[in-house]
Amino acid sequence: MLAAAADRHVAGHARSAAPSRSAALGPTAVSSLAMSAQGSERLLPANRLTRPRDFVRVRGQGMAYRGRFCLLLVLAEAGERSRVGFIASRKGVGGAVQRNRTRRRLREIVRRRWARVPAEGYLLVFVASHRVLDAPHQALATEVELLLAHAGALAPLPV
Repeated sequence: MLAAAADRHVAGHARSAAPSRSAALGPTAVSSLAMSAQGSERLLPANRLTRPRDFVRVRGQGMAYRGRFCLLLVLAEAGERSRVGFIASRKGVGGAVQRNRTRRRLREIVRRRWARVPAEGYLLVFVASHRVLDAPHQALATEVELLLAHAGALAPLPV
């Protein structure tokens, strides 16, 4: 029994020496080195609202900006790192699959624009409605940009 486990363990390390996936895909694959030169667009854990008390504070003290597909709650907090959170309730959006899809769509749109949000000063909460599920991507992205711009949390595009 232990010998079989050891063989699996050793075999797992042998696989790591295999060529990378991008090499296997051929010359059209983009290497991770080329991507890192452009800078990461990742939404870091430090930029996310996770604690319930932070959501409650933004809901209680923040300003609301209503769109067709979602509501943006913004709390201006000088000296605090800008962070974002997403709410998709069962009542407002639907079952688990719909709620997860809604959060993923909004998170991706915000992630692509996060570099234009000031590093400090804003706590943002997007509250999704059921309309996010059927909204065309471009319409949803435009609305998110407009809501962020109205709140003063989005820098203009560089020229």
